[in-house]
Amino acid sequence: RRRRRPTTTNTQPKMKIPLLLSAVLLAAHATPTKAFGLFGSKATSTNSKLPLPTLNKDTNRWEKNAADDGEYPYDAIGSALRHGPSPFLTRVFNADEYEQGILKYMATAKVDRAEATGNIDAKLNNAIDWAYQKMEEKNGKPKVDYTRLDKKQAALTAVWAFGITPLAINVILDTANQFVNSPGPSVIKTAGGM
Repeated sequence: RRRRRPTTTNTQPKMKIPLLLSAVLLAAHATPTKAFGLFGSKATSTNSKLPLPTLNKDTNRWEKNAADDGEYPYDAIGSALRHGPSPFLTRVFNADEYEQGILKYMATAKVDRAEATGNIDAKLNNAIDWAYQKMEEKNGKPKVDYTRLDKKQAALTAVWAFGITPLAINVILDTANQFVNSPGPSVIKTAGGM
């Protein structure tokens, strides 16, 4: 008969959901936000004289117009609620590249900052669907307002962000921890047969 190894208890503390929630909220407030900008506002009407950015040929970087206040129509959490984790993560951890994308879209599409932000977020979320929609708009389909917050989508995103994803991470970490601390019989046979 084989002797069973005694099980060890895990002395490492488990990742708690409040810790994850705190990290997400801290990251969201690390970016410039607009007061009560979570749900955003509709894109402002386009006037004939938009504050379009210019390309500095020396630095090869887009520079905002002096008339552009530089404020987004919604904050990073608003990006996550509208378009998922990809634009949120880009906005929080790569803010300069995100801003350059906004400025470039403003200049090339000749739109205001709100419309550019919605389009860049949608493109970061799913570039193929976004490109298809843009092609359809050129063929006469109605223009999509990517700054609009769909309440159902926002609720689903919140459930995934604060419920399902932390649960999945916890299951993966617990499984890996059990494998490392209590290897199964196949590992014991291999080690014992040497």
